[in-house]
Amino acid sequence: MDVVGVGALNLDLITGASALNGSPVLARLGAHMRLRRPPESGGERMVDEPSVRAGLEWLRDEGVPLTPEPGGSAFNTLHALGRLGRGLRLGYVGVAGRDPLGAAGPLAVLDGLGIDRRLVATDPDRLCGICLSVHDGGERTLLTHTGANTRIAAHVRERFHEIADYLAAARAVHVTSFLDPDGGAALHRLLAEVRRRSPRTLISFDPGHAWSAEPTADVLAMAAMSDYLLVNGREFERLGHVRKGREGVSVVKYPDRVEVHRPGTVERYAHRPLPDGEVEDATGAGDVFAAGLLAALVADRALLGAGVRLGSALAGHKLRHVGTRGHGGFRAIAADFLRPASPAR
Repeated sequence: MDVVGVGALNLDLITGASALNGSPVLARLGAHMRLRRPPESGGERMVDEPSVRAGLEWLRDEGVPLTPEPGGSAFNTLHALGRLGRGLRLGYVGVAGRDPLGAAGPLAVLDGLGIDRRLVATDPDRLCGICLSVHDGGERTLLTHTGANTRIAAHVRERFHEIADYLAAARAVHVTSFLDPDGGAALHRLLAEVRRRSPRTLISFDPGHAWSAEPTADVLAMAAMSDYLLVNGREFERLGHVRKGREGVSVVKYPDRVEVHRPGTVERYAHRPLPDGEVEDATGAGDVFAAGLLAALVADRALLGAGVRLGSALAGHKLRHVGTRGHGGFRAIAADFLRPASPAR
């Protein structure tokens, strides 16, 4: 395999910016979901199934249309990689629950793109993860019900050596968060074993908002051991300290630039932020960025700069479209950007 993703499998329910007509809905939505504290704009909050149902009922009553998309951070990255037309061999590790979308769900997308899912467990007795993605005030906020994703720790324990062998044989492994109490510890143990078996396998880690806001010892350990840590500026403030004095690269995303932190140096890649009026949906933009970066790195690790530029271009394209509606343009963008680039220091 070239790239194997390890992460949640969700149903994303997305509110596009144009559907809201500039209305600040997040605080009102949180109140109707009876959350104990208002959701943090631009962050992620774990919620239970009744809260999700209450939120969906309120959005429907308000006439806000929702776009359903199969999702999950690592899934979004593998989905984008599969649309680049680079002939990459891709695989996935996770747990799929009962899918309300049927044939349009995550497993169907993996199969349609030829992404190997031999190590995706299925749990038809539990609902899949549900992620309500709200565009509010120029930021994307996630309200997530974990569903069957909470079985990831058990899945890793039950098939530990098989999964470790599978990941160790890959050129790159991309790991993202699971919002359950035991997932971090299980993944830390798994990645440590992959590193022991195959030091050359590239480990990319995107902890996301939830794991960065309140990092456990296992999350900090994974951030420290990864070859590439993918975070935004706010997350880097919380996790960047674990990289000091260590080899590895931190790729830090800001609205107007990407910074690549290596021991003793910082490279900056500027880009023009989209005006708020052109941003339709920010859900998964960071995951699409990761796809561009990984596509370059598995071709040649010297192409990090090209990967940053490709990732930024893909993310900018994705921001203009709700869900995956713009993914058909990824192949042409990838053909233009997979060449060496010189950073501004």
